[in-house]
Amino acid sequence: MALQTSSSNQESTNKNPIRVGIRLMFQRIGEIDTLTEKYQAQASIEARWLVELTDILPILSLTDQHNLNVGKSVTLVKYGDVNWHPQLFIENALGDLKEQIRYSGKKISNDQVCICEHRDIKGLFWEKLELHHFPSDIQELTISIGSMLYDDKAVLIPDPYYHSGINREAFVDQQEWSLYEHVDAKQRFIQEYSHSDNDEENIDMSSNENRRRSLVSVSCHAARRSGYFYWNGYCLVFLITISAFCIFSMPPNLPQNRLQTGATLLLTSITFRWTVNRSLPTISYLTSLDRYAIISIFILILLCTWHAIIGAIIFIEKRTSTTAPDDRNSWLDRCNLILYQGNKLEWRDQFSKI
Repeated sequence: MALQTSSSNQESTNKNPIRVGIRLMFQRIGEIDTLTEKYQAQASIEARWLVELTDILPILSLTDQHNLNVGKSVTLVKYGDVNWHPQLFIENALGDLKEQIRYSGKKISNDQVCICEHRDIKGLFWEKLELHHFPSDIQELTISIGSMLYDDKAVLIPDPYYHSGINREAFVDQQEWSLYEHVDAKQRFIQEYSHSDNDEENIDMSSNENRRRSLVSVSCHAARRSGYFYWNGYCLVFLITISAFCIFSMPPNLPQNRLQTGATLLLTSITFRWTVNRSLPTISYLTSLDRYAIISIFILILLCTWHAIIGAIIFIEKRTSTTAPDDRNSWLDRCNLILYQGNKLEWRDQFSKI
């Protein structure tokens, strides 16, 4: 195996770190909360490393020693209390995490035994959601496993022989999300930063400044089912914007009626956008639905501006608010309607690319 052997001599010298293979199985994915950027999950973690056969024989019974020699896996009771283990933790866990830990061993050669730490976890996990393409977004749901030991003692790696996976059938949010079968596992490191006000500890702390801890992040992917937002988001915004063009059926010499209706549609569009944004976290960028709604608001503002301009032109030129269907201002109003309708889709597409 590509894992490093653990022994008492190696722990004392710390010349070579022990390589620990990490495998994670997503047993169950619960509710994915977009607003609070967290999700529920139940997973099983397997951490494997090698030890010398002579180091493990003293803690085994005669029956377990026989089973080990014939190639069977044996359960190691209270192995972590008296023996070396990688001291794993979950980096992105929220609140109290339910854990069950047990150990097993299996002989893989004449002088080496593979120790496996089985860890069943259940709880809430934090995940930074990327919402640029909301509601047609694909989210990465990650569980990051780290070691309390520095990388000069233990290095976590994705298990090269036992790959991580996911149970797609046990998925609670199937009405809102579609879960992919593909699972990624990658290694990363976090830098150690030491802070101390005691001068006597500065010498010891300075030696830790360049030390790192290793982590393995295992991720699955879920795609949002966007049909709800297309019908209750895009479609309603589109209908509100289209309704604004019905205002041109009013005579252009009645700007007060036109502006009243246009302002009502504008406020309706703004209120609707606030309602949709309640289902999203506070983010510093615009989603696809935001860009669509904002360009529709700009169209409503431009239409209200035009109604005010054409009303002022008619009043200034004729010193009255009356007009005829075939005069120049009425034709100008109709041309402006055609211009807005022709450019509406182009403006929306260009703004959506920003």
